[in-house]
Amino acid sequence: MVRILTETITIPKDLLKDLRAGLTKVEGVLAMLEEIADREGQRRVRRAKAEYRKGDYIIIGKGEDLLRH
Repeated sequence: MVRILTETITIPKDLLKDLRAGLTKVEGVLAMLEEIADREGQRRVRRAKAEYRKGDYIIIGKGEDLLRH
């Protein structure tokens, strides 16, 4: 016999927005940890920091701007 629950709960939109924002931050931290977990990732981070210090970067405002560069 399969039992199906049909009960629902209400979650305020603001809480969902906060949860999504928090999840985005956690994903960013996990991505950085993955990047620095291996030697090649560490090299990429060092190169990026050096380029940043030299001012060798561009600022992208929109995703479409990436296609132009």
